Amino acid sequence: MVRLSVIILAYNHHLKVQRCYQSVLSTTDPAHTEVLIQDDASPEYNGELLWGPACQRNSPNLGFPGSCNQGVKRARGEVVLLLNQDTFATTRGWDVQLMALFDENQKCGIVGPTLLFPDGRVQSVGGLFDAACQPFHEALGYANPDWAPIATPRQMSWVTGAAFAVRRGLWNDLGGFDTEYGRGYFEDVDCCARAVLHGYEVWHEPRVRLFHEVGSTGGSPTFLKNALRFKKAWVDTGYVKPDTNVIKVRFWL
Repeated sequence: MVRLSVIILAYNHHLKVQRCYQSVLSTTDPAHTEVLIQDDASPEYNGELLWGPACQRNSPNLGFPGSCNQGVKRARGEVVLLLNQDTFATTRGWDVQLMALFDENQKCGIVGPTLLFPDGRVQSVGGLFDAACQPFHEALGYANPDWAPIATPRQMSWVTGAAFAVRRGLWNDLGGFDTEYGRGYFEDVDCCARAVLHGYEVWHEPRVRLFHEVGSTGGSPTFLKNALRFKKAWVDTGYVKPDTNVIKVRFWL
């Protein structure tokens, strides 16, 4: 019985998609984990010809939030893990560990693993809100992912969409990612905020570790627009509260 659906969001860079796909297949148990690819109308290839039934191709291009929403529609698992194409796994059994956290805590609605840069430095261990309620990655660039404060499962304010695990029932209740965020950025933080508003918790699971190269699909020219959209919806209304009294980033300041 499929319990976990891993959906790889693909756009060009077929070698990175293939590496991600093979790494997930080789480190998970096919008895309860399915691996799917969502090709967002890549101009360089047709994913359905490369990967067969595992892949579905969008037409037209939907952007990251829309492609995620489309991919989840065909998922069979009770939990869905959305993965960027430039992520990859190296250790077997992480799918079991991820599901264990959901099983142990029914209020846990969204989970993010530890993401590492290819050189082993910390990229993401979940996110918090700074003094201006701007989202930032805790411990970004730290050399030691085993540092005690970030090496045990804990609640966070948000987790990145690069590796975003969510209960499918919650996802359906929320309507997935908000496609008003267009090409992407802040749809993940927004989804976490909505999950918390619905009574669920967001967690970081450090015992699941994936690598992430970052940037194979490029940045977003609408980053500031999306930041201000999030600010208007969640910060200006007072729903989001700061986790620290320090300014960490400068998105709208």
